[in-house]
Amino acid sequence: MKTICLIGGKLQGFEVAYLARKSGIQVHLIDRKNQPLIRNSVDEHFCFDITERPERLIELSRHSDAIIPTNENLDTLLFLKKIESELYCPLLFDFAAFHTSMDKRLSREYFKSIDIPIPSEKPKNPPYFVKPPCMSSSKGARIIDNDSEMANIDDSMVIEEYVPGPVVSLEVVGDGRNFMIGHQTQVHIDREHDCHRVTPMETDANFREIAYLLASNLCLKGIMDVEAILSPEGIRVIEIDARFPSQTPTVVYHSVGVNLLEWLMGTFAGKIKENNPLSVGKQCNYEHLMVSDGKLIPVGEHMLSGGDDYRLFHESNGLEIFKCKGKRPIYTLISSGTTRHEMCDKRKKAIQLIKSDMKQ
Repeated sequence: MKTICLIGGKLQGFEVAYLARKSGIQVHLIDRKNQPLIRNSVDEHFCFDITERPERLIELSRHSDAIIPTNENLDTLLFLKKIESELYCPLLFDFAAFHTSMDKRLSREYFKSIDIPIPSEKPKNPPYFVKPPCMSSSKGARIIDNDSEMANIDDSMVIEEYVPGPVVSLEVVGDGRNFMIGHQTQVHIDREHDCHRVTPMETDANFREIAYLLASNLCLKGIMDVEAILSPEGIRVIEIDARFPSQTPTVVYHSVGVNLLEWLMGTFAGKIKENNPLSVGKQCNYEHLMVSDGKLIPVGEHMLSGGDDYRLFHESNGLEIFKCKGKRPIYTLISSGTTRHEMCDKRKKAIQLIKSDMKQ
Protein backbone atom coordinates (compact mmCIF):
# COMPACT_ATOMS: atom_id res chain seq x y z
CA MET A 1 0.00 0.00 0.00
CA LYS A 2 1.26 3.45 -0.87
CA THR A 3 1.61 6.08 1.86
CA ILE A 4 1.49 9.86 1.53
CA CYS A 5 2.39 12.41 4.15
CA LEU A 6 0.35 15.61 4.42
CA ILE A 7 1.57 18.75 6.11
CA GLY A 8 -1.49 20.64 7.31
CA GLY A 9 -4.74 19.29 8.69
CA LYS A 10 -7.45 21.60 7.40
CA LEU A 11 -9.51 21.64 4.21
CA GLN A 12 -6.77 21.03 1.65
CA GLY A 13 -5.63 18.10 3.75
CA PHE A 14 -9.14 16.75 3.94
CA GLU A 15 -9.48 16.82 0.15
CA VAL A 16 -6.27 14.89 -0.40
CA ALA A 17 -7.13 12.41 2.37
CA TYR A 18 -10.56 11.86 0.80
CA LEU A 19 -9.10 11.07 -2.62
CA ALA A 20 -6.38 8.93 -1.06
CA ARG A 21 -9.07 6.83 0.61
CA LYS A 22 -10.69 6.28 -2.79
CA SER A 23 -7.35 4.99 -4.12
CA GLY A 24 -6.43 2.81 -1.16
CA ILE A 25 -3.55 5.08 -0.18
CA GLN A 26 -2.57 5.40 3.47
CA VAL A 27 -2.42 8.94 4.84
CA HIS A 28 -0.08 10.27 7.51
CA LEU A 29 -0.74 13.79 8.74
CA ILE A 30 1.76 16.19 10.24
CA ASP A 31 0.19 19.09 12.09
CA ARG A 32 1.51 21.01 15.07
CA LYS A 33 -1.96 21.14 16.63
CA ASN A 34 -2.95 18.40 19.05
CA GLN A 35 -6.40 18.20 17.52
CA PRO A 36 -6.29 19.24 13.86
CA LEU A 37 -9.62 19.35 12.05
CA ILE A 38 -9.10 16.20 9.95
CA ARG A 39 -7.36 13.98 12.51
CA ASN A 40 -10.15 11.40 12.27
CA SER A 41 -10.01 11.35 8.46
CA VAL A 42 -6.39 10.12 8.27
CA ASP A 43 -4.61 6.92 9.28
CA GLU A 44 -2.09 8.51 11.62
CA HIS A 45 -1.43 11.96 13.04
CA PHE A 46 2.06 13.13 14.02
CA CYS A 47 1.94 16.23 16.20
CA PHE A 48 5.00 18.42 15.71
CA ASP A 49 6.21 21.55 13.95
CA ILE A 50 8.41 20.67 10.98
CA THR A 51 10.36 23.92 11.33
CA GLU A 52 11.39 22.88 14.85
CA ARG A 53 11.76 19.13 14.22
CA PRO A 54 12.91 18.71 10.60
CA GLU A 55 14.66 15.45 11.47
CA ARG A 56 11.26 13.86 12.21
CA LEU A 57 9.94 14.92 8.82
CA ILE A 58 13.04 13.57 7.11
CA GLU A 59 12.62 10.25 8.92
CA LEU A 60 8.93 10.04 7.96
CA SER A 61 9.89 10.72 4.35
CA ARG A 62 11.80 7.41 4.40
CA HIS A 63 8.50 5.60 4.80
CA SER A 64 6.38 7.74 2.44
CA ASP A 65 5.82 7.65 -1.29
CA ALA A 66 5.18 11.38 -1.42
CA ILE A 67 4.83 14.49 0.74
CA ILE A 68 2.13 17.00 -0.10
CA PRO A 69 1.99 20.42 1.60
CA THR A 70 -1.68 21.05 2.40
CA ASN A 71 -1.38 24.49 3.95
CA GLU A 72 -0.64 28.02 2.84
CA ASN A 73 1.61 29.07 5.72
CA LEU A 74 4.42 30.88 3.94
CA ASP A 75 7.05 30.20 6.63
CA THR A 76 6.26 26.48 6.51
CA LEU A 77 6.40 26.37 2.72
CA LEU A 78 9.69 28.27 2.56
CA PHE A 79 11.17 25.87 5.11
CA LEU A 80 10.02 22.89 3.03
CA LYS A 81 11.70 24.37 -0.01
CA LYS A 82 14.90 24.76 1.99
CA ILE A 83 15.05 21.12 3.11
CA GLU A 84 13.53 19.50 0.00
CA SER A 85 16.86 18.00 -1.08
CA GLU A 86 17.14 16.14 2.24
CA LEU A 87 13.84 14.30 1.85
CA TYR A 88 13.72 10.66 0.78
CA CYS A 89 10.54 10.98 -1.30
CA PRO A 90 9.14 13.53 -3.77
CA LEU A 91 7.65 16.77 -2.48
CA LEU A 92 4.62 17.31 -4.71
CA PHE A 93 4.59 21.08 -4.88
CA ASP A 94 5.64 23.75 -7.37
CA PHE A 95 7.16 26.57 -5.32
CA ALA A 96 7.75 28.87 -8.31
CA ALA A 97 4.16 28.57 -9.52
CA PHE A 98 2.87 29.08 -5.98
CA HIS A 99 4.93 32.26 -5.67
CA THR A 100 3.12 33.65 -8.72
CA SER A 101 -0.33 32.48 -7.68
CA MET A 102 -0.19 33.61 -4.04
CA ASP A 103 0.28 37.25 -4.99
CA LYS A 104 -2.85 38.41 -6.81
CA ARG A 105 -1.13 41.49 -8.25
CA LEU A 106 1.74 39.40 -9.55
CA SER A 107 -0.82 36.98 -10.97
CA ARG A 108 -2.55 39.81 -12.81
CA GLU A 109 0.75 40.88 -14.36
CA TYR A 110 1.37 37.30 -15.43
CA PHE A 111 -2.13 37.05 -16.95
CA LYS A 112 -1.61 40.25 -18.90
CA SER A 113 1.81 39.15 -20.15
CA ILE A 114 0.26 36.22 -22.04
CA ASP A 115 -3.00 37.96 -23.01
CA ILE A 116 -5.32 36.11 -20.63
CA PRO A 117 -8.75 37.82 -20.41
CA ILE A 118 -9.23 39.24 -16.90
CA PRO A 119 -11.44 41.84 -15.14
CA SER A 120 -10.12 45.37 -15.55
CA GLU A 121 -8.26 46.84 -12.58
CA LYS A 122 -9.33 50.02 -10.77
CA PRO A 123 -12.41 50.76 -12.90
CA LYS A 124 -13.72 54.32 -13.00
CA ASN A 125 -17.28 53.48 -12.02
CA PRO A 126 -18.98 51.01 -9.65
CA PRO A 127 -19.77 48.24 -9.05
CA TYR A 128 -16.31 47.22 -7.90
CA PHE A 129 -15.06 43.86 -6.68
CA VAL A 130 -12.55 44.03 -3.85
CA LYS A 131 -10.45 41.02 -2.78
CA PRO A 132 -7.40 40.21 -0.61
CA PRO A 133 -4.01 40.57 -2.31
CA CYS A 134 -2.55 37.28 -1.13
CA MET A 135 -3.31 33.56 -0.86
CA SER A 136 -6.63 31.96 -1.79
CA SER A 137 -8.71 33.30 1.09
CA SER A 138 -12.04 34.98 0.37
CA LYS A 139 -11.95 36.87 3.68
CA GLY A 140 -12.61 40.53 2.97
CA ALA A 141 -13.86 39.97 -0.59
CA ARG A 142 -16.93 42.04 -1.40
CA ILE A 143 -18.90 43.88 -4.05
CA ILE A 144 -19.04 47.67 -3.65
CA ASP A 145 -21.91 49.48 -5.33
CA ASN A 146 -20.95 53.12 -4.73
CA ASP A 147 -17.85 55.28 -4.46
CA SER A 148 -18.57 56.40 -0.89
CA GLU A 149 -17.86 52.89 0.43
CA MET A 150 -14.39 52.93 -1.09
CA ALA A 151 -13.13 55.19 1.70
CA ASN A 152 -13.18 52.24 4.10
CA ILE A 153 -11.20 49.89 1.87
CA ASP A 154 -7.64 49.07 2.89
CA ASP A 155 -5.04 50.23 0.38
CA SER A 156 -3.61 46.71 0.14
CA MET A 157 -6.80 45.25 -1.36
CA VAL A 158 -7.06 44.47 -5.06
CA ILE A 159 -9.83 46.44 -6.77
CA GLU A 160 -11.33 45.12 -10.00
CA GLU A 161 -14.44 45.65 -12.05
CA TYR A 162 -17.33 43.49 -10.91
CA VAL A 163 -17.99 40.85 -13.56
CA PRO A 164 -21.33 39.02 -13.33
CA GLY A 165 -21.71 35.36 -14.20
CA PRO A 166 -21.14 31.84 -12.89
CA VAL A 167 -17.79 31.11 -11.22
CA VAL A 168 -16.07 28.07 -12.76
CA SER A 169 -12.96 26.09 -11.90
CA LEU A 170 -10.57 23.85 -13.81
CA GLU A 171 -7.55 21.91 -12.50
CA VAL A 172 -4.29 21.34 -14.35
CA VAL A 173 -1.56 18.83 -13.50
CA GLY A 174 1.85 19.13 -15.14
CA ASP A 175 5.41 17.80 -15.13
CA GLY A 176 6.92 21.04 -16.43
CA ARG A 177 6.54 20.10 -20.10
CA ASN A 178 3.33 18.08 -20.42
CA PHE A 179 -0.02 19.02 -18.95
CA MET A 180 -3.26 17.22 -18.17
CA ILE A 181 -6.47 19.24 -17.94
CA GLY A 182 -9.14 18.09 -15.51
CA HIS A 183 -12.85 18.71 -15.69
CA GLN A 184 -14.75 21.96 -15.27
CA THR A 185 -16.91 22.55 -12.21
CA GLN A 186 -19.18 25.38 -11.15
CA VAL A 187 -18.32 27.00 -7.83
CA HIS A 188 -21.46 28.33 -6.17
CA ILE A 189 -20.63 31.39 -4.08
CA ASP A 190 -22.35 32.57 -0.89
CA ARG A 191 -22.88 36.14 0.30
CA GLU A 192 -19.35 36.26 1.69
CA HIS A 193 -17.94 35.16 -1.68
CA ASP A 194 -16.97 31.76 -0.32
CA CYS A 195 -17.84 28.43 -1.91
CA HIS A 196 -20.79 26.59 -0.37
CA ARG A 197 -21.60 24.21 -3.25
CA VAL A 198 -19.88 22.65 -6.26
CA THR A 199 -21.46 20.93 -9.26
CA PRO A 200 -20.03 19.54 -12.53
CA MET A 201 -20.53 21.11 -15.93
CA GLU A 202 -19.28 20.40 -19.43
CA THR A 203 -15.84 21.90 -20.01
CA ASP A 204 -15.71 25.01 -22.17
CA ALA A 205 -13.12 24.52 -24.93
CA ASN A 206 -11.88 28.11 -24.61
CA PHE A 207 -11.46 27.76 -20.85
CA ARG A 208 -9.51 24.55 -21.41
CA GLU A 209 -7.15 26.35 -23.80
CA ILE A 210 -6.69 29.17 -21.30
CA ALA A 211 -5.88 26.71 -18.49
CA TYR A 212 -3.31 25.00 -20.70
CA LEU A 213 -1.72 28.32 -21.63
CA LEU A 214 -1.49 29.37 -17.97
CA ALA A 215 0.13 26.08 -16.92
CA SER A 216 2.53 25.77 -19.85
CA ASN A 217 3.89 29.30 -19.48
CA LEU A 218 4.52 28.64 -15.80
CA CYS A 219 6.16 25.29 -16.68
CA LEU A 220 3.91 23.91 -13.96
CA LYS A 221 5.31 20.91 -12.11
CA GLY A 222 2.47 20.01 -9.79
CA ILE A 223 -1.19 20.93 -9.59
CA MET A 224 -3.06 24.20 -9.80
CA ASP A 225 -6.62 25.32 -10.28
CA VAL A 226 -7.85 28.13 -12.48
CA GLU A 227 -10.93 30.10 -11.47
CA ALA A 228 -12.87 32.23 -13.91
CA ILE A 229 -16.21 33.91 -14.49
CA LEU A 230 -18.36 33.01 -17.48
CA SER A 231 -19.42 36.57 -18.18
CA PRO A 232 -21.79 37.69 -20.97
CA GLU A 233 -18.67 39.02 -22.75
CA GLY A 234 -16.76 35.75 -22.38
CA ILE A 235 -14.42 34.10 -19.88
CA ARG A 236 -12.63 36.32 -17.38
CA VAL A 237 -9.94 34.61 -15.31
CA ILE A 238 -9.98 35.80 -11.70
CA GLU A 239 -7.21 33.74 -10.09
CA ILE A 240 -4.94 30.71 -10.12
CA ASP A 241 -3.85 28.75 -7.06
CA ALA A 242 -0.85 26.44 -7.38
CA ARG A 243 -1.66 24.07 -4.54
CA PHE A 244 -4.04 21.15 -4.09
CA PRO A 245 -7.55 22.65 -4.17
CA SER A 246 -10.48 21.71 -1.98
CA GLN A 247 -14.00 20.58 -2.95
CA THR A 248 -13.72 20.68 -6.75
CA PRO A 249 -11.51 17.55 -7.04
CA THR A 250 -14.17 15.50 -5.24
CA VAL A 251 -16.79 16.59 -7.78
CA VAL A 252 -14.40 15.80 -10.63
CA TYR A 253 -13.89 12.35 -9.12
CA HIS A 254 -17.61 11.57 -8.84
CA SER A 255 -18.70 13.12 -12.14
CA VAL A 256 -16.01 11.87 -14.56
CA GLY A 257 -14.08 9.28 -12.53
CA VAL A 258 -10.75 11.17 -12.51
CA ASN A 259 -8.78 11.11 -9.25
CA LEU A 260 -6.57 14.21 -9.34
CA LEU A 261 -4.38 12.85 -6.52
CA GLU A 262 -3.53 9.86 -8.73
CA TRP A 263 -2.79 12.26 -11.58
CA LEU A 264 -0.49 14.30 -9.34
CA MET A 265 1.39 11.29 -8.01
CA GLY A 266 1.64 9.81 -11.49
CA THR A 267 3.11 13.03 -12.84
CA PHE A 268 6.07 12.89 -10.46
CA ALA A 269 6.55 9.23 -11.39
CA GLY A 270 6.80 10.14 -15.08
CA LYS A 271 3.32 8.86 -15.94
CA ILE A 272 1.75 11.78 -17.77
CA LYS A 273 0.19 11.98 -21.19
CA GLU A 274 -2.06 14.23 -23.20
CA ASN A 275 -5.71 13.85 -22.34
CA ASN A 276 -8.94 14.65 -24.12
CA PRO A 277 -11.95 16.48 -22.67
CA LEU A 278 -14.21 14.24 -20.60
CA SER A 279 -18.00 14.30 -20.61
CA VAL A 280 -19.97 14.27 -17.39
CA GLY A 281 -20.79 10.66 -16.58
CA LYS A 282 -22.62 11.26 -13.33
CA GLN A 283 -24.43 14.12 -11.71
CA CYS A 284 -22.90 15.26 -8.43
CA ASN A 285 -23.80 17.81 -5.78
CA TYR A 286 -21.27 18.80 -3.10
CA GLU A 287 -22.49 21.21 -0.45
CA HIS A 288 -22.10 22.39 3.14
CA LEU A 289 -25.08 22.88 5.45
CA MET A 290 -24.88 24.32 8.95
CA VAL A 291 -27.31 23.89 11.83
CA SER A 292 -28.58 27.32 12.88
CA ASP A 293 -31.59 27.81 15.18
CA GLY A 294 -32.74 24.30 14.39
CA LYS A 295 -32.57 24.85 10.63
CA LEU A 296 -30.13 23.83 7.93
CA ILE A 297 -28.59 26.74 6.05
CA PRO A 298 -25.92 26.72 3.29
CA VAL A 299 -22.51 28.00 4.40
CA GLY A 300 -19.11 28.54 2.82
CA GLU A 301 -16.26 26.13 3.40
CA HIS A 302 -14.38 28.62 5.60
CA MET A 303 -16.91 27.92 8.36
CA LEU A 304 -15.49 24.41 8.69
CA SER A 305 -12.18 25.78 9.92
CA GLY A 306 -13.81 26.74 13.21
CA GLY A 307 -14.71 23.11 13.94
CA ASP A 308 -12.67 20.66 15.97
CA ASP A 309 -13.54 17.32 14.36
CA TYR A 310 -14.43 16.47 10.76
CA ARG A 311 -15.24 12.85 10.01
CA LEU A 312 -17.46 10.50 8.02
CA PHE A 313 -21.01 10.43 9.39
CA HIS A 314 -22.76 8.28 6.78
CA GLU A 315 -21.81 6.37 3.65
CA SER A 316 -24.02 4.48 1.21
CA ASN A 317 -24.26 4.04 -2.55
CA GLY A 318 -24.19 7.50 -4.12
CA LEU A 319 -24.18 9.35 -0.80
CA GLU A 320 -21.56 10.45 1.70
CA ILE A 321 -22.09 12.77 4.64
CA PHE A 322 -19.29 14.25 6.73
CA LYS A 323 -19.96 15.99 10.02
CA CYS A 324 -17.89 18.83 11.41
CA LYS A 325 -18.41 19.17 15.15
CA GLY A 326 -18.28 22.56 16.79
CA LYS A 327 -20.53 25.17 18.36
CA ARG A 328 -22.78 24.87 15.31
CA PRO A 329 -22.42 21.51 13.51
CA ILE A 330 -21.79 21.57 9.77
CA TYR A 331 -22.59 18.71 7.43
CA THR A 332 -20.93 18.13 4.06
CA LEU A 333 -23.16 16.27 1.60
CA ILE A 334 -21.78 14.51 -1.46
CA SER A 335 -24.69 13.19 -3.53
CA SER A 336 -24.25 11.52 -6.90
CA GLY A 337 -26.29 9.58 -9.44
CA THR A 338 -26.49 8.67 -13.09
CA THR A 339 -29.39 11.12 -13.47
CA ARG A 340 -30.29 14.37 -11.78
CA HIS A 341 -33.41 12.69 -10.36
CA GLU A 342 -31.32 9.96 -8.74
CA MET A 343 -28.90 12.51 -7.33
CA CYS A 344 -31.76 14.56 -5.84
CA ASP A 345 -33.19 11.42 -4.21
CA LYS A 346 -29.82 10.81 -2.55
CA ARG A 347 -29.77 14.39 -1.31
CA LYS A 348 -33.27 14.03 0.16
CA LYS A 349 -32.09 10.95 2.03
CA ALA A 350 -29.14 12.93 3.34
CA ILE A 351 -31.39 15.71 4.65
CA GLN A 352 -33.54 13.14 6.46
CA LEU A 353 -30.49 11.54 8.07
CA ILE A 354 -29.16 14.90 9.18
CA LYS A 355 -32.49 15.99 10.65
CA SER A 356 -32.65 12.76 12.61
CA ASP A 357 -29.15 13.43 13.93
CA MET A 358 -30.13 16.97 14.91
CA LYS A 359 -32.87 15.62 17.18
CA GLN A 360 -30.44 13.53 19.21
